Amino acid sequence: MQPTNIADPAYFHKVVDCQWACPAHTPVPEYIRLIAQGRYGDAYMVNWVSNVFPGILGRTCDRPCEPACRRGRVEESNTGQPEPVAICRLKRVAADMKDDVRARMPSRVPSNGLRVACIGAGPASLTVARDLAPLGYEVTIFDGEARAGGFIRTQIPRFRLPESVIDEETGYVLDLGVEFVAGQRIDSMQWLLRQGFDAIFVGCGAARA
Repeated sequence: MQPTNIADPAYFHKVVDCQWACPAHTPVPEYIRLIAQGRYGDAYMVNWVSNVFPGILGRTCDRPCEPACRRGRVEESNTGQPEPVAICRLKRVAADMKDDVRARMPSRVPSNGLRVACIGAGPASLTVARDLAPLGYEVTIFDGEARAGGFIRTQIPRFRLPESVIDEETGYVLDLGVEFVAGQRIDSMQWLLRQGFDAIFVGCGAARA
């Protein structure tokens, strides 16, 4: 028998069922402990590192973590009524109760000289921008709409996802020094390359049926 390699994050992903079930492998127990301590801003930032839009997901996620929650099995064995921890709701609690976290966001760094164009301003492109901007890449996002958000702004009803939440969380990304070009559809990637971009990310979505 080999000793447990606790230096390997995959070990914790596999043994913590809710974290393993989450597509982003968000460290659920960690942020729940922080919420229990009243450290909502810290809990929010733990989520932000993994899934970028905690306030949005706290309202819209289909919560694959909850069916995997061990609490459901414990409750079922004792009472016959499975009841997992309300993980998604707790994500929203952290987002709604946090303090101003702008000072905790990555700071701008000197440019590394590489320019990246993102087509579409939905979650995919915003995530790419969030990951690349703190590394010094000059990221420009193009979108045909007037405001960033893509599918989450145009397809989710406001009673479920207030526009103020979308503005706040897309703003965190754009404030990293990302340039947003609104109202411009991209018809040619060759045209983008001729503008001096070194790479292109296509995140134009699939809004049509």
